[in-house]
Amino acid sequence: DISEILRLGEYMYATVGGSVDDEWRARGRSQLESRLGVDLFGWVIDDESAPGRLAACGFVNRTPRLPLPGARTALRGYVQWVVTDPAHQRKGYGGAIMARLMSWAEDEGATVLDLHSSPSGRALYLALGFVFSPNVDYPATTLGAPMQWRVGRTGTGSARPAGPVGGDA
Repeated sequence: DISEILRLGEYMYATVGGSVDDEWRARGRSQLESRLGVDLFGWVIDDESAPGRLAACGFVNRTPRLPLPGARTALRGYVQWVVTDPAHQRKGYGGAIMARLMSWAEDEGATVLDLHSSPSGRALYLALGFVFSPNVDYPATTLGAPMQWRVGRTGTGSARPAGPVGGDA
């Protein structure tokens, strides 16, 4: 799945005006190979119409912090590469991936999930209870707007989208 994850990551960066090169691909492959299951956890959704291809993916970096008073843990997560192949957009896959990442945070005892949102992902993250961090009203065109979700406080109740999350990456 690593080649497919890199393909989706490359697509994601292209949608916000970025470009990647062979060095980026090599670094991405190296990090995925060495960190998956250690401090990087990911979930994918297979493209059922094209064996060997992915429809969507998303990852969370497990980030320990020094202890906070009153907190059960100082663990945080940083979400990256939540991306859906263009042929599969508007099917709920991004929401399904995010639901799994948020569930991971709850299961692990993380206190916060952080991410930087592209304009196209912002509505989903807001609907899931993420807020801008700091609390600034970013223009809709802002690339990489910092957002945060405090585990256990969705702001919209505990409902989160459910969907067909495929095998672990």
